[in-house]
Amino acid sequence: MKKIMVSIGFFIVLTVLAGHLPAQEVKGPKLAAAEIKFDFGKVLQGTQVSHVFEVRNIGNEPLIIDRVVPS
Repeated sequence: MKKIMVSIGFFIVLTVLAGHLPAQEVKGPKLAAAEIKFDFGKVLQGTQVSHVFEVRNIGNEPLIIDRVVPS
């Protein structure tokens, strides 16, 4: 489960960093997230844990997330 969160966090970091490229008007969808990683700490085996990453589209076209691949 922790690996899934790390993968999602990595994806979000890449997306956020892409938004800091030289000033050019970006057309299309743009993902924004306040939190890019989360650490569950120590979790007993068999315990179900979850965490919600809030993301939003600050672009000018619909943002479609059609696939998430956990590692």
